[in-house]
Amino acid sequence: MSDTPTFIPAHDLVAQYESIHEEIDSAIHAVLAGGEFERGPELWGFEEEFAQACRATHGIGVGTGQAALFVALRALGVTAGDEVITVANTDISTCSAIGHVGARIVFVDIDHSTFCIDPAAVEAAITPRTTAIVAVHLYGLPADMVRLREIARRRGLALVEDAALAFGST
Repeated sequence: MSDTPTFIPAHDLVAQYESIHEEIDSAIHAVLAGGEFERGPELWGFEEEFAQACRATHGIGVGTGQAALFVALRALGVTAGDEVITVANTDISTCSAIGHVGARIVFVDIDHSTFCIDPAAVEAAITPRTTAIVAVHLYGLPADMVRLREIARRRGLALVEDAALAFGST
């Protein structure tokens, strides 16, 4: 019997890579050969394809999900002294983005059928200082955006979707 613990991987990344390695290697080679590591045709192509996949007019490539949320919150005018409502079981990136714009994080509970933000809890947490809601889609399950959009519209709040863990879900 060995004292070394057995590691059981959650994902077989090698198998995933092997299944598409030619496409990945070709894309990496194109970036290296072009010398554009932060901009260039590969990024612009990705932004266009991502926007189309999201049914959006524009897409902006950034380095992390935290950066994307930060940019979204700043673009919406969220600033110091504002309150932003989000779900308590989110990743640190969501909280960090809210904190980096100077806003106060207001955590609410989940809808136990989706593990996503509970619209009723959002409604109950709104104060005069609330300016935005960050709905976090988790485990491939989207939050109840119909109800959240209605709350945001009725209360004059910005609504940001964090789909890092559920891209493409409907």
